[in-house]
Amino acid sequence: MLKLKAKDAEDVQVISAVLQDAIVPLCDIAWQPEEKNFVMVTQRLCREAKDRRNLERVCCAVNLRGAKSVQTYGIDLTDRKRMLDLLMMIIEGPALHFVFAGDAQIRVKLENWSMIIEDFGETWPAACEPCHDNKQLPDLTKPAKSANFRA
Repeated sequence: MLKLKAKDAEDVQVISAVLQDAIVPLCDIAWQPEEKNFVMVTQRLCREAKDRRNLERVCCAVNLRGAKSVQTYGIDLTDRKRMLDLLMMIIEGPALHFVFAGDAQIRVKLENWSMIIEDFGETWPAACEPCHDNKQLPDLTKPAKSANFRA
């Protein structure tokens, strides 16, 4: 079981690589503004497995403390059954961007932040191994709307 902590942009690069291709059910994302806490449960691909022919997934909690505000782009928050495919995480200035397939993003403005990711539960076989075409980095200047995640 994996457990990692991030405190700076370099740490986020490592966590981004670990969580690449994680599936994130929209219903498993919450922002607690009073506590400045952003939480999501992902279904991460276990690339660290020795046998790459039989890839597995595991639930992995992402706990981001110091989340001052949260905005979304390209995500209908009323579609709670939607599954997001995490491509990468990028720190830009005082914000952490979660970039998903389909041109969707979550932007979290940070203040005195730290992040912990931790696996939990049993693994299960992955249906397939994702592949990517080489596209440009996403446009992080797109207009976003304030997120209204349910706590």
